[in-house]
Amino acid sequence: MSQLRLLVGIAETGSLLGAAETLHITQPAATKALRQMEQAVGEILVRRGSGGSVLTDTGELLCKRARTILVELNDAEEELGLWHSGGAGHVTIGALPVATPMLVPEMLHELTVKAPRITVRVVEGNSDSVFREQLKAGHLDMLVGRFWPGEDAQLQTEVLYESSFRLGVRADHPLAGKRRLQLSDLISLPWILPPLGTHTRTALEDMFRVAGQGMPPHPVETTSFLVMRSLLQRTDMICPVPIEVLHGDVKQGLLRFLPVKLDMKVPPVGLVRHARRTPSPAANTVIEQLREVGHRATSTYKEKG
Repeated sequence: MSQLRLLVGIAETGSLLGAAETLHITQPAATKALRQMEQAVGEILVRRGSGGSVLTDTGELLCKRARTILVELNDAEEELGLWHSGGAGHVTIGALPVATPMLVPEMLHELTVKAPRITVRVVEGNSDSVFREQLKAGHLDMLVGRFWPGEDAQLQTEVLYESSFRLGVRADHPLAGKRRLQLSDLISLPWILPPLGTHTRTALEDMFRVAGQGMPPHPVETTSFLVMRSLLQRTDMICPVPIEVLHGDVKQGLLRFLPVKLDMKVPPVGLVRHARRTPSPAANTVIEQLREVGHRATSTYKEKG
């Protein structure tokens, strides 16, 4: 590399002495390096005259390649520095439905400002058990979703925030203007519910049972935010959702929350990592941004529940 830098220096300064001064070496050392390079190539690279040093055709060809190599080397050094500092790298995240409307998008937005050279692959899914196996196998760097801490000894769970649930409806829903409603007033209406086996569905079933109510008949079951949001906007259906999921739509007047308290016990929204693996610097940067979004969610959304 030092010889290539010397050749580029001669081309830029027009003299061996000028190149030596640029590289902070003595002229004899520069002369020796040039001779070694010419011996390795087998041709004269620099001709010296009264006007200074001029590259031969072979020297020009090698200099052109040398510039490209040195630029790539500088880029590599920069990327290595960014990688070690957590400013570059690749991270793969498994995201359950609760994390895709707000948590992950806000984290990604922060990264575009603070660490734009980190690339993130987000894998969406509904099964936390499948995601856990992928995390253990090393296919994922982390998971985000609803998890009870301590569910799996091989995995480490960090709580990001607790979220409150409300009943979402379209803005001009027949019940949107009511100031007081009971859960019993809503059972006969069409509902959107999460599928059987999910944490949220279990919490809803427990809530209805404690309230002495049966489950809503014939609900639409989905974990898709897009399907749920579209149905809420187009129909009179109601849907229990974390307040942060519909916060933007409610703020814009597209949807509303019904005045019904939902006494649900659901796991907190959290981050799951392998307990015995050290996160890469880039993964640590992503984790820090997730923590910041979770901190904001605690103060912004939980109090409104």
